[in-house]
Amino acid sequence: MGVSGSGKTSLGKLLSSALSIPFYDADDFHSSINKSKMKSGQALSDVDRGPWLHQLAEKIYEWSSNEGAILACSALKEDYRKILSKYQVKISWVVLNGPFDLIQSRLKKRKNHFFNSELLKSQLDSLEVPQYGIHLDIDQSLDHLVQSYLSATHIHEFAEIGIIGMGVMGQNLALNFAENKIETAVYNRSSNGEEKIVSDFMSNNSRFQNINGFTDIKSFIHALKRPRKIWLMIKSGLAIDSIIDEIVPLLSQGDLIIDGGNSYFEDTQRRGKLLEKKHIDYAGIGVSGGEVGARYGASLMFGGNKKAYEVLSPMLSSISAKDKSKIPCQAYFGKGGAGHFVKMVHNGIEYSEMQLLAEVYAILSHQLSYPEMAILFQEWNKGPAASYLLEMTAKILQKKEGEQYLLDLILDSSESKGTGIWATKSAIDLGEVNTMMSSALFSRFLSNMKMKRASLSKMKPLPKKRALFDLVKLRKAYQFARIINHIQGFNLINGAAKKYGWNCRLSEIARVWSNGCIIRSQLMEDLMVSFAKSPSIIEHKKILEILTTTEPYLADLIHHAVDQKIALDSFSSAFNYWIALTTEKLPANLVQALRDYFGAHTYQRIDKPSTEIFHTKWDSYD
Repeated sequence: MGVSGSGKTSLGKLLSSALSIPFYDADDFHSSINKSKMKSGQALSDVDRGPWLHQLAEKIYEWSSNEGAILACSALKEDYRKILSKYQVKISWVVLNGPFDLIQSRLKKRKNHFFNSELLKSQLDSLEVPQYGIHLDIDQSLDHLVQSYLSATHIHEFAEIGIIGMGVMGQNLALNFAENKIETAVYNRSSNGEEKIVSDFMSNNSRFQNINGFTDIKSFIHALKRPRKIWLMIKSGLAIDSIIDEIVPLLSQGDLIIDGGNSYFEDTQRRGKLLEKKHIDYAGIGVSGGEVGARYGASLMFGGNKKAYEVLSPMLSSISAKDKSKIPCQAYFGKGGAGHFVKMVHNGIEYSEMQLLAEVYAILSHQLSYPEMAILFQEWNKGPAASYLLEMTAKILQKKEGEQYLLDLILDSSESKGTGIWATKSAIDLGEVNTMMSSALFSRFLSNMKMKRASLSKMKPLPKKRALFDLVKLRKAYQFARIINHIQGFNLINGAAKKYGWNCRLSEIARVWSNGCIIRSQLMEDLMVSFAKSPSIIEHKKILEILTTTEPYLADLIHHAVDQKIALDSFSSAFNYWIALTTEKLPANLVQALRDYFGAHTYQRIDKPSTEIFHTKWDSYD
């Protein structure tokens, strides 16, 4: 309440957004006669205002019966306020106070506003300032006034979790929390074309009474129960650092910041150490499952402070997918960047899984129609090759746009967002072999060379006759390559866990990846059993038998691809890894001799103890 020009509407709309309840302007309920009178510069009498005030009282009663409302109304006199309160509903009066000169200057800036100085003076003369209510000085900023109101009414600190970033993943995650009866606050900036993101989200999901939307970061922070738990769902990199810098001054010791995006694990480790000095916990949670997983149950990989995990774990269990034993697909994998590292490797395995399917598609495109391929993949998906990605592929092959298959309209150039690059780099740093992930990554790079490929393809003669490949052999070759892909991925995690001291139990990772995530599959469930017996997949008897018996089929596939001029980078990487791994004597002795020849890098000998090193002067004239 307050005179015209005091900022009732501006503040009311901000409070409406902060509290997620509707806003109304009392002036909109005036009769046409009253509006004409005010527009002509005449002050309204008590008789004029009577019907208007009684109508507003009825509206207040109606609103209070639902979710409540914010009403901007001058309510100048005590008699007016008694009428507005006649139904004895709970009203929180917010009184906006300010000097004549300030209000007049604001009114003059309004275009086509009928309110003149005489009308303003008459309102101020009529104003009976109440001794009750929350009194706010309008010479403060609107953000400050919002904070003052929230503090005065103790409306702050009601939400169990706060989510920053209302993209697709953030929105679905918020709905997942709300669906599980967790009080949730959401925030998104309101600039640069994002003005309506929060309001649209709130209006589209009004059935959830336990979500509150904010576009003011301070109001958002004040809405969170202590210790605050703030979940970031924004783009990795500088954006994360920027929002951390913005919110840390508003936080208290013991609060928790959670990065739920695909951040590089070393960045997560760095941020964690910096925030530890401020006594603020920082966690990196890998979230897999896409928008469907975020909404209905994701696979969650936590890295950070163990105590922070224990506080957050009940919430994570609520929003995560469940394995076949109904246990939540979420777990703690170690301090620092452990969660993001595990998610990075998940994505690296995902890269390879997609590339293998793309290479199978390349083989089949010369011998089956799309409907036939879809039927084949549906059959595969009933057996040991079953996976979420295979299920998706069968559906993609059936999608049409008009009379054309949509797949034929998609440019053969695939993108990558960083995790594949990071996984490859991490393997190099750790000295682990991940040739499948790197080959899948480089296949994407090659796909981006579209113009060069189109030009050079004219120089290459195609096979005169397209040969067919046995479908049973293809399935078994596919089975072989997928096992190698998972071996390399889990070996990479194991190597990092040893270096950084993480508690990454591979059987638990496989369990968390058994549902909710993109790479969930029958193979993953089989690996849960394998890891329970041995930390090395390749030492498991059943796995060794599969690799040994399916190796010839992959060899046949590679021969076929060479003959038909079909690039099979990932299948070839799987085969070469296995052959090298099962070869007692590799030609690396020549490589080491060459290194010693030009760089005096020394070498070991097979006829001497491994502790001894040697160097030779290789030139005969030395």
